[in-house]
Amino acid sequence: MARQNTSPARTIEDHPAVVYARSVVNSERLACRWVRLACDRFLRDLERDDLIFDTAAADRACDFIEAFRHYKGEWAGRRLRMELWQKFVVANIFGFKLKSTGRRRFKYAHIEVPRKNGKTLLAAGISLYLLCADGEGGAEVYNAATKKDQALILHKDARVLIQKSRDETFLEAFEIKKNPPQIEYGAANAIMRPLGRDTEGDTTDGLNPHGIIADETHAWTAEGFWNVLNSALGARSQPLFMMITTAGHNPNSIGRKHSRIVQRILKGEDGGEGDDYFGIIYTIDEGDDPQSPTSWEKANPLYGTTVDERKMKSAWALANADPSIRRELLTKALNIWSNQASLWLDSEKWKKCTLPFDPSEILPGMRCYGGLDLAITRDLSAFILVFPPQGPLERWTLLCRFWCPAEDIHIRSKRDKVPYQTWAEKGFIVATPGEVMDHGYIHRQILEDCETYDVRGIGYDRAYSTHLIQPLLDEGIPMLAFSQGIMTISPYAKELERLVIMEKLNHFDHPVLAWNAGNAVVKTDANGNIKPEKAKAEERMDGIVATIIGLGIAIEAEYEADESGDFEVTVLR
Repeated sequence: MARQNTSPARTIEDHPAVVYARSVVNSERLACRWVRLACDRFLRDLERDDLIFDTAAADRACDFIEAFRHYKGEWAGRRLRMELWQKFVVANIFGFKLKSTGRRRFKYAHIEVPRKNGKTLLAAGISLYLLCADGEGGAEVYNAATKKDQALILHKDARVLIQKSRDETFLEAFEIKKNPPQIEYGAANAIMRPLGRDTEGDTTDGLNPHGIIADETHAWTAEGFWNVLNSALGARSQPLFMMITTAGHNPNSIGRKHSRIVQRILKGEDGGEGDDYFGIIYTIDEGDDPQSPTSWEKANPLYGTTVDERKMKSAWALANADPSIRRELLTKALNIWSNQASLWLDSEKWKKCTLPFDPSEILPGMRCYGGLDLAITRDLSAFILVFPPQGPLERWTLLCRFWCPAEDIHIRSKRDKVPYQTWAEKGFIVATPGEVMDHGYIHRQILEDCETYDVRGIGYDRAYSTHLIQPLLDEGIPMLAFSQGIMTISPYAKELERLVIMEKLNHFDHPVLAWNAGNAVVKTDANGNIKPEKAKAEERMDGIVATIIGLGIAIEAEYEADESGDFEVTVLR
């Protein structure tokens, strides 16, 4: 069994990491799915015959960090006292060893936690432990970030921890240099430096790191920098590459990539390849109310300590008046990546935007507008009819059409586990023959819809639609070019968001559109304007883009904005 308790004063069950894990899996402590899975993994691994959980090694690392003192805020001058979640992380990283070699099990660690939960101070303490207390001669430790200034934040925290120590012998053991910034531990010929991808004059050539602490990896967009650092670990016997971050807005960042890796490992989908990888993610679960104090506690392990309920309530009051503040609060206070379903278009609100009636009985003959978003050759094309409130319609109503080449349907269903095939069989996607989009299907559907409904205008992106648009214009269909520049599209994207939040939309629970909504990502400029950002989305969002275009055409025709920015009805007859 993977247990080695060298302290006679307590049993393994009394160890803080075990106490924390059991309190989570027994539902005595609020925790999201990923924390529960991390704790369950820890408890299972204690029973493995090929591992040792060395409590002395785990405690030594924790005791080292707790020997330092707080240096700012109300706790300045007091000894650090690690919370249970922090001890759980440190115990996992430094306590598990391979029975065959006696070396540490984990080479990689990904810790994902909202702001104000003590992650930077924890990372600084671990950096110093790797530098001077891990038994590694000539250790090189790098506080790494994409920007040198960001790397310096963590490095300065480590430096101040040393400077505020009241142990003169400990202080004298280090030499702190400011230009260039470096901490030296002479007894082991060890160094610690900040390292940014943008560091002028610095090079990653010749690195021999024992430890790399990568800060805020949600901002890391260049895989080359990560790969160079990772490849340099090979010369050490038990190196550690630790990534610590909050969620972010870029689905293609290193942080998001490793967040998905951790999720696969915790779900057991890694085929055993992640056995040298520790990961934990603090967030809320799908379906949780992001404005509930229970959710705040679930996502924030230091809730009630450094994360204050009163301040959270105040922040949410502002967020409810400004969607851009809401997005940032979800990302940084609840650790939800901006491309997740609940972030831009709230998944719970989206589910409520449906009314059970037969559109074929009510919608024919009604006034509507269309939005068209075409795939160039492959994957999804979308045409969304947008019906303003009228007659029996109390909500804005969407009628969805999707097309995809049959070959792509087969590939996506098999390779990416996206249920295109099921959607096609149920009529939610029309399969066009072959490997590329047959726009004749779209042409015929638009003509049919214009006969069935009172279509006043159809918006399209002129960059990708000219080969389809002219034949429709020739047949008298009111096709209207629609700019997707951020200044043009932002009011309509925000209006879609408002309609979802206010539950003033009806999409008939169309599964493809719901999937698109869950993938939707927006870009925000300095003035708070937003724009759908396909390049940063992890998956397709064509239906949402088409919806915004159709909504924009409808608003231009029927609505005008009042001074507050809300749209007021001025129906044009």
